[in-house]
Amino acid sequence: MGSVASLQILAHVLLPLMWVLCDLKLMQNVKVEEDLRQLVKDARWAIWAFVVLNAFVLVFFLADGLYNEFVFVLLFIQAFLVLFWLGPVFLYQVFIKKVRLKYAVYRALASYKEALAHFSW
Repeated sequence: MGSVASLQILAHVLLPLMWVLCDLKLMQNVKVEEDLRQLVKDARWAIWAFVVLNAFVLVFFLADGLYNEFVFVLLFIQAFLVLFWLGPVFLYQVFIKKVRLKYAVYRALASYKEALAHFSW
């Protein structure tokens, strides 16, 4: 009879602990989903920033040609960011962290958004 009572006490102690651990795991899954949503949102923001920036470059190119200083500077900045920012971030995510290509593209684009946020016009 003593062992049944001790098992009941143990069950009453462990059951709430198991519920807490399950809730923590669910909360971690929710946090991962929120981080992924934010990553996709930042990647989309970066794509739209790239589109808007290229639209401005196109307008200035059509107005004055390739020798316009503004066009040259914007093209140089974009080439620099792609070659020396997006490329290494993407390669690091794929080859070092061993993540999927889609996730690596999202990470690289999100870092493009961060790079543009630090750039002063």
